[in-house]
Amino acid sequence: MCKVTSMLLALLLSLSAGAQGVFVNQTNTALKMVIEDYPNHFSNIKGDPINTPEPVVNYKSKVIIPGSVNCMLTESKTTAAYSWKCELFSSADFQNAKDRFNSLYKEIHNTIIKLAGEKPSILSGQYEEPDKNRRKNIIHFHFLPNTGLIQKLHVELQLQSEGSEWKIMLQVFEVAAEPGNMQTMA
Repeated sequence: MCKVTSMLLALLLSLSAGAQGVFVNQTNTALKMVIEDYPNHFSNIKGDPINTPEPVVNYKSKVIIPGSVNCMLTESKTTAAYSWKCELFSSADFQNAKDRFNSLYKEIHNTIIKLAGEKPSILSGQYEEPDKNRRKNIIHFHFLPNTGLIQKLHVELQLQSEGSEWKIMLQVFEVAAEPGNMQTMA
């Protein structure tokens, strides 16, 4: 009886440990859903249209990071480019925003992305301490390896000042095809 109890306890502990993967959290789970739908032009996560003038159309995002302020998709009718943007946090207190920015970076860094038919990639970005004197602090995430469809994607985490508020934004967008040309939808 003691052996059975010990085995059941060990099994339960291993299952609960496996369910809480070191790289799994709500932010990177949502981000993975967005990036993995990129080959479909985000059609699986596109919600209702938001009234905007052409040639850009905004849509509510079906993928929402818990606690976020607003998440939406943008489609440019002239360039056929797509982007996803989510306002994750807003505060008048710089230190609060800075702490949340650091926490979000840790949730996103090392996220493993697997597009259908392609090798897995890891999101990697160099953390840079936000500076209150800069209006915009940006971390650019890169895919390692950066091959196939994923080469066209760019992921950014931004802490920016808008009036008296500090806002944290997460963006996934296409980069122009020409090397060295960083025209984007963002």
